[in-house]
Amino acid sequence: MAGSTLLQPGRFQRVVDGKPVALYTLRNASGMVCSITNYGAKIAQLLVPDRDGHLGDVVMGYDSLDGFLSGSPSMGAFIGRHAGRIGNAGFMLDGERHPLTVNNGPHCLHGGIKGSRYQVFDAVQNNLSSVEMRYVFADGEEGFPGTLALSLMYSLTDANELVVDYEAMALDKSTVASFTTHAFFNLNGHASGSVLDHQVTVFADQQFGMTGDWVATGELLPVAGSRFDFLQPRAISAWGQGGYDCCYLVNKPAPHQLTLAAQASAQASGRVMQVWSTEPALQFYTGLSPNEPLAGGLGKGGARYLQQQSLCFEPQGYPNAPNLMQIYPDVASAVYVPGISRSGRTAYKFSLC
Repeated sequence: MAGSTLLQPGRFQRVVDGKPVALYTLRNASGMVCSITNYGAKIAQLLVPDRDGHLGDVVMGYDSLDGFLSGSPSMGAFIGRHAGRIGNAGFMLDGERHPLTVNNGPHCLHGGIKGSRYQVFDAVQNNLSSVEMRYVFADGEEGFPGTLALSLMYSLTDANELVVDYEAMALDKSTVASFTTHAFFNLNGHASGSVLDHQVTVFADQQFGMTGDWVATGELLPVAGSRFDFLQPRAISAWGQGGYDCCYLVNKPAPHQLTLAAQASAQASGRVMQVWSTEPALQFYTGLSPNEPLAGGLGKGGARYLQQQSLCFEPQGYPNAPNLMQIYPDVASAVYVPGISRSGRTAYKFSLC
């Protein structure tokens, strides 16, 4: 299958911003392979068997560091210090206004101009199936207060799960943070075309209200009967040919519990992916403009990536939480207090239909 050739580690070896970059390859006993670069902690390749046992690459990405440096910045990345949009690029915390860097209209998106998706993580691989990566956000970086230490672990389990564990701690003053993974999935293969026929379920009764430029207002809206209703498995195109860029409040029996948030399946390949997470919210993204190229150059194997040829499930904290402290019921999840570590987990579990 196109794209199933293993990436070449030598094409990722370089020093960026004074730090070494490499490619780390994980394997499990079932034959899955995941390659991750410590530039942005980005998932570069994920080989998963189809119903015939053939391995196929189910994430978009690039086959060299040059591709990631010039390509779509979120593709495959671990996003921080704060996922999503912070309205008007600023917020109040402990009585002080903190202006942030502006990189999306008047807003701050995915941590700013040089959030974690642009940073080189320190990385060590101690075994065949996992790699640990670390990054320390400096006080004032992109405008955010406080030094924040982040530890990240990618693991492939023998149950065919790609598990992403993070732990973070504010070191000197209170700050805000929200992390997510941003892999672009196509369960038929990264270069196989539209995902609008993928069957999707999102286990959420409500979505977050948004302004016209996708900043959360704090309002919660029911999804039942709307084009955002994926409570039962439906093709992405079931409600029309438009794409999605929306955020759901995941149905959870208890806060911070590892919960099934979403599922996708592709009939052509037989692959099924479940998304389990401890995070309260889930961003669902396909791109809104069919046939519009994604930012950056050609992808792996010379693939030309377009919007709506992939889907992203991005488990994260409450959107725009730093500006909605008085509205969200569990907004304390956005605030990190010095000396108290916080952790989270997301697992992408693969099976067959």
